[in-house]
Amino acid sequence: MKTEAKFQNALKEMMLSSPLKDITVRTLCSFCGSHRQTFYYHYQDIYDLLNSIFLSEKVPGFSEGGEPEANLKAIERYAKDNFAFLRAAYTSAASELPDDFFFSKVMTSYFSYYGKKLGLGLSKEGTRVACRRFARMVADEYSHLFHNQDVTPLRFDRQMTRFLAVASSMLFPAVVKMTIEERKK
Repeated sequence: MKTEAKFQNALKEMMLSSPLKDITVRTLCSFCGSHRQTFYYHYQDIYDLLNSIFLSEKVPGFSEGGEPEANLKAIERYAKDNFAFLRAAYTSAASELPDDFFFSKVMTSYFSYYGKKLGLGLSKEGTRVACRRFARMVADEYSHLFHNQDVTPLRFDRQMTRFLAVASSMLFPAVVKMTIEERKK
């Protein structure tokens, strides 16, 4: 296993039982049997390591350029499967990292799909604006649910499934329509 992956896996595992603020480089290195110098060769600090996790994280079933609704389902499955890790990341000082991760995945999915087709009645830039707005709304819903300590994994799954169904069928078309109307002015 590559050194970076070893640190990433160890941090994800440690975050299942400890808040990020309580995990030090020393405890992380002890947990995964590495030296601190090795850690600092690859990362500046724990937050840099967490950032690298989100930058390299793969979402099973996610296909860039694939059907956006299928990608939304893949992202939701990933969130459900990694619920404890994501909650810990969202409730840490690095809460913008999972937020950016979800925004980026949704934006990539929608723009890579609709940006090629230009079938939305918008220019490429207009399509980018509509996809960006939609991705922000979806990422905000993930953030809202993960920050709410009353939301259990089961409740998260039910609420996110309902939200994404409405988002795909009603919210995205409304955002596109709004963007078209703005572009006419």
